[in-house]
Amino acid sequence: MLERTSIFRHSRWDALSLAVIPFQVGCFVSFAVSFPGLSPLALAALVPALFALSLQSSGANHNHYHTAIFRVRWLNAAARIGFSMVGGPKTPHNIGHGLHHATNRSWNGTSVLRIIGLNRPLHKQLLAFGIFLLESFGLKHVVLLILLRHWPADKLAATVAPEEHELATRVFRKLKERGTLRAAQLDIAAWVSFRILLCAIDWRFFLFYFVPVQFCIDTLRQAENYVQHWGATDPEDPRRDSVSCYGKLYNWLTFNLGYHQEHHYRPGAHWLQLPRIREELPLDRRQVPLTHYTNLPLFFPSLATELQARVTSEPVAVTRTRQ
Repeated sequence: MLERTSIFRHSRWDALSLAVIPFQVGCFVSFAVSFPGLSPLALAALVPALFALSLQSSGANHNHYHTAIFRVRWLNAAARIGFSMVGGPKTPHNIGHGLHHATNRSWNGTSVLRIIGLNRPLHKQLLAFGIFLLESFGLKHVVLLILLRHWPADKLAATVAPEEHELATRVFRKLKERGTLRAAQLDIAAWVSFRILLCAIDWRFFLFYFVPVQFCIDTLRQAENYVQHWGATDPEDPRRDSVSCYGKLYNWLTFNLGYHQEHHYRPGAHWLQLPRIREELPLDRRQVPLTHYTNLPLFFPSLATELQARVTSEPVAVTRTRQ
């Protein structure tokens, strides 16, 4: 299935990933134009559709980052800017994702509620939404770009991400590089411009529907690394340190993003090759049905109890009592 051409580096099937950009532009513009005539029921039904679009954009960009679509550099840059427009600024995201691959971390003792912030007091959650509202107009990214020019990376990391100081410092150091900073500026400009367009079409759609829904989606998407790794059979083994999901609809939508163990085992493999890599992995690695978002302690209470007991070195019965 890998049919290289003079344009496509790996496969002409990557045109499907590229088609995500105009498809999603059309969807978002259509939603904004149709907003005044949509019923509350229709607006509620669109929420899972917007979440699906978020997953689709993430899968397409993820594959483009690891296995660039085009042979020509400027075309790959244009694709990255397009994915930034409909999803979010990709250069900062891609840097963090690259560091994720370089970091060996177990998620088995981490609370998903802490990751997505649902264990915070109500006033802090409301404050987070207020900050997100400002971020929706790109103010956060503009301020960060300004601070990057004047502050050392470690000082900026200590200010904006004290809980992930080391990781944030590495990201900011990479962003301060001239070529990388320029790429981030273009990504942010594309992302902000498209949001301004949606706001110009219907500011009520943008403020009272798009932003709140995106806040909920972004909150849930923060758990992505968690659901892709929680319960891994052996966090120290590169063939068992992640969790795969073989739901057909999920992988069709996300360009095989469900083959996560396969991807971690061979991160340079093209998304069309991942199903074949499945045969190289041991059968005792963890798999979940339908989608990675089913991989939560809520749905696997026995495993959650077992993992918590391992982390705390307490008897399983004591852990059950606490839960």
